[in-house]
Amino acid sequence: MQLVLSLILAAILMVLDYRYDYLSSARKGVSTVLAPIYFLANLPNEVASWADSNIVSRNDLLNENRRLKDELLILKAQNQRLIGLESENARLRSLLGSSRTLRGKRVIAEVLNIDSSLFANELLLNKGSIDDVFVGQPVVDAEGIMGQIVEVSTSTSRMILLNDQKHAIPVRVDRNGVRAIAQGNGRTLYLRHLPNTIDIEEGDLLLSSGLGQKFPDGYPVAKVISVIRQSAQPYAEILAEPTANINRANHVLLLWPYHDPQKATKARSSKGEGDDDTADAIEEASDAE
Repeated sequence: MQLVLSLILAAILMVLDYRYDYLSSARKGVSTVLAPIYFLANLPNEVASWADSNIVSRNDLLNENRRLKDELLILKAQNQRLIGLESENARLRSLLGSSRTLRGKRVIAEVLNIDSSLFANELLLNKGSIDDVFVGQPVVDAEGIMGQIVEVSTSTSRMILLNDQKHAIPVRVDRNGVRAIAQGNGRTLYLRHLPNTIDIEEGDLLLSSGLGQKFPDGYPVAKVISVIRQSAQPYAEILAEPTANINRANHVLLLWPYHDPQKATKARSSKGEGDDDTADAIEEASDAE
């Protein structure tokens, strides 16, 4: 009986609420009272969801930390490589800039190996006979003369540095034109057989004199770092340091002799040869340039 009355009462309330919205205020009040209960009931689910998305295991953190360290190391290595490439490009631009003052064919060669000891200072280059490299060929960098080629194979060549004990080069003092022979001593250069009265001072720049026609005239060779004069000795002890970066060079510049087309033409004309031969001489000289 009570069940039937409850059903009837519920039906009446539903009809009244549907038709006249009598129970809206009561429904709002009940929702307000029950809101904290709903929140508490749903709290475990919210906590579990937050933990899944924000809390990771210690192993995951260690793995991520290791991965980030590896990426950082790779990026640092790449950055160092970029710095190295930037420096290398600057050296090459400087090297090419210095070659503008030289006439004739020139080729950049890369240093493959260094043979430096008490008795020898040599470099192995990646250019050989297939590149027309020849024994005695002068080698320079952006700062000055480095040495000359002493051995040539098909694809490589070996050069001797200025400071090698077996190497000597004719020089002149830029300040006053005094001529001398600069020979290596294994570390620096010394000027041979110059009297104590010679006008040479510390800081003087030594240039190639062009004698022997092996090295280009007027190219920097070394700077005087020490001048010792002793009355008991007939000759002054003069040491000079090469201007070229002989200990740090990664690239060098190979030089070929310059043949003046006009001189070639005059030489052929003086011998009474035909116009065709003269044209050939001019063409060959232009190719060498």
